Amino acid sequence: MNIAGGRTRVLANRQLLLLVLAYAGSAIVEWALWIAVLVYSFERGGSTAAGFAAILLLVPAALVAPTAARAADGTRPEHVLLVVYIIQAGSLLAAGVLADLGVPVVVFAVVAAVPIAGITFIRPSLSVVVPGIGVSPSDLVAANLLTGNADSASVLVGPLLAGALLAVNGPPTVLVVCAAISLVCVAMTWPVARHQRVNEFERPRPMHRGATHDLLEVVRSMSQRRGVPQLMLVLGVQYALIGSMDLLYVNLAFGVLDLDDAGAGFLNAAFGAGALVGGLLSVLVIMRRRLAMPMLVALGVVAVAMGGLGGRTTLIVTLIVLPVAGMCRSLLDVSGRMLLQRSASQDVLASVFAVVEVVAGLGILCGSLLVMTLVAVSGVEAALFGVGALFLVVCVSAAPGLRDADARADAPVVEIRLLRTVPLFAPLPGPALELLARACRQFEFASGSTIMREGDVGDSYYVIADGLVEVTVDGNVMRTLRRSDGFGEIALLAGLPRTATVTALTATSTLVIERSSFLSAVIGHDASAVIAWAVARRLHPPLAADGF
Repeated sequence: MNIAGGRTRVLANRQLLLLVLAYAGSAIVEWALWIAVLVYSFERGGSTAAGFAAILLLVPAALVAPTAARAADGTRPEHVLLVVYIIQAGSLLAAGVLADLGVPVVVFAVVAAVPIAGITFIRPSLSVVVPGIGVSPSDLVAANLLTGNADSASVLVGPLLAGALLAVNGPPTVLVVCAAISLVCVAMTWPVARHQRVNEFERPRPMHRGATHDLLEVVRSMSQRRGVPQLMLVLGVQYALIGSMDLLYVNLAFGVLDLDDAGAGFLNAAFGAGALVGGLLSVLVIMRRRLAMPMLVALGVVAVAMGGLGGRTTLIVTLIVLPVAGMCRSLLDVSGRMLLQRSASQDVLASVFAVVEVVAGLGILCGSLLVMTLVAVSGVEAALFGVGALFLVVCVSAAPGLRDADARADAPVVEIRLLRTVPLFAPLPGPALELLARACRQFEFASGSTIMREGDVGDSYYVIADGLVEVTVDGNVMRTLRRSDGFGEIALLAGLPRTATVTALTATSTLVIERSSFLSAVIGHDASAVIAWAVARRLHPPLAADGF
């Protein structure tokens, strides 16, 4: 799979390029908006007002999450994107006008919460729209990589933009510019919404039960697995760092470091720069067999760093501590989710990660309340010490449980790495990929043996782990396959007999995935379904003529 070539084609594919650029703009708006709201609130009511504003921004997003999931799962998710960008532009402009008029913080925060809630719709909708536009598998993978890069970069670019605009004319300017960016997102999404057809593939819809009942059942199941409660505690506390830092930026900038309006944005950008580095380093960390130790080290580093900043709150120390904290937070998030994926019960894994989203919201809320309370009672330095103490307590109390979870984790790491290189499986989220890896069986074939015979009934999909195979149709050599290549999807997708014979040219090792596991993973995920059918039609053109 040529990712570099895929990126080039994404840039040449007008609709894909517009969607990626619009998403990047929305991500930048999200981070800049947070800074503008917190600065406005702090200037009018101090730390307490900023804390309440942060809570008001979070509540609507949590309330609309179920609606956002259903909207993204509908027949026209590209229309959802367009409508959300329009609403965001209007509400941001309204918030800018209200900020210029100096309205009470509560009124301003309620209006500003509308575009934040809109973010909840954008990410799931984009994940459904993009697969229907890509021309080739590498196009889709490259588009996903580009949107991931936009996410990481926005943590840095958004606060920098906010800081620069705050220096010009305060929060109203930030909000008006964000509204303009959202209008650009509308203009970029309009051609896609106008021409995109209804998605060909429908995601299977599970039977609905009571949401509260399901949540309690999953929590109960998780609490019975050794180490998982402590792991959830760590995931929650790293989100508490985000909630606490949102308020600490403005308190440090205005109350301690004597910076101007732009200061809070630049402090946030320093944290974002560290988060960007942490995201890059996390790729190395998650490849480790054991993850408990890196997580405990990251917790300890945050505890020491925040405590040190509380003891010596200068600009230089702040600009050192914030990137370190951002880097550790990224490492905790990625490694914590990976360890949870390896440790949680696989039959409720999707629900487990839904609980993680609830924990994330609670963590952000608790972090905001902690800092708001400590600043009101004892000042900013006490709040910094409080955050450091929180991380120290979690590090000590969670250590035994994390080690238990790490020791009991049995994820098939080698299989996951191999499946991730297969175009059909590359778009799958981590939990789905691990579930597929657990379903694999390893088979060895001697040189010259027949792996698959034309005309036979197909019941498995094969991924080459090592070796070289030859594909023939009616005795004619069609292609040669090697490591990371797969074959056998046509019979599984279309219910046809095998359309080719595959022979091992060398000693060959394969991962074999049975039909039910293959279809559950591929057809259950839009991006993989589109790739699988595209590959099947390319290799067997009669499928297209038959309406497959």
